[in-house]
Amino acid sequence: MAPHPPGKWLRLPPRVRWIGWAVVLTFAVWGGSSVRDRILRLTSDTETGPLIRSREAGLLFLVGGGELPERVSREFLELAGGHEARLVVIPGASVDELELDRYREEWRDRGALDVTVLHADSRTVANDPRFSEPLLHANAVWLGGGQQTWFTAWYRGTLVENRLKELLARGGVIGGTSAGASAVSAVMVAGGRRGEPVISNGLGLLTDAVVDQHFFKRNRPGRLMTLLERHPELIGLGIDEGTAAVIELRSQRMTVVGDSYVMAVASNGSSKFPRIEVLKSGDSLTFDQLRRPPASELPVWLEDAILTAE
Repeated sequence: MAPHPPGKWLRLPPRVRWIGWAVVLTFAVWGGSSVRDRILRLTSDTETGPLIRSREAGLLFLVGGGELPERVSREFLELAGGHEARLVVIPGASVDELELDRYREEWRDRGALDVTVLHADSRTVANDPRFSEPLLHANAVWLGGGQQTWFTAWYRGTLVENRLKELLARGGVIGGTSAGASAVSAVMVAGGRRGEPVISNGLGLLTDAVVDQHFFKRNRPGRLMTLLERHPELIGLGIDEGTAAVIELRSQRMTVVGDSYVMAVASNGSSKFPRIEVLKSGDSLTFDQLRRPPASELPVWLEDAILTAE
């Protein structure tokens, strides 16, 4: 088969591309191990190991939504300092006083003794130094579920955002679930269905990757792949429910913990296809490893099937 010119894949109609991704992901998550390894695995020097325990660099602990498994919440609290964690919780929607108490009690039940809940009702409040003072003393923050545009409407560009970045700079941990996970990136998935993402600006805590959540549960690979076609400079992270991607910002090493999978995607200028890795709990890689050119292209039979579907 004659080689196809670079970029031909990206010029295919969206429906054809989605068929291709569906085939790839089916083999990646549910297919036979030999085919899955040929398509998805990184080069043999990919390291695996325990979760990062460093307190010398900031950590992001991003959960794809759904029920928070006990081992996932336990890992977050251990990274935050265990019973000594000074935790600030920021809801991702408008909540009343009773709901604020519920947020506080949920984390106390999980083992956090020092829990403060911050909930701004205006950008003026979010810029008040007294409101965000607890962030100066915290070593961990949890961004709740809800709507990612809630976080950006009230907190983007405010003193709260600045103090979140300061917390990461001094080695703190910022976790989030669902909307709270998506809101951390600079380029943010604000919504959209299937292959038509709504793109907005996030809090900018993670500058070189974009996060999508409820990923396999709500069939969102097409949405993420379309976004990456528009922003090929970014790493794409699709995080499923009950699962966390833990990212050490200094080394850009990501480790997965939880019940399902994280799909990591990087465009490669020398390849017709992006590099895709589907990681389970305990798997680990760096963004630099993900960006390396793959050892081989997709199998010829799979490339033929995709291109002849045009």
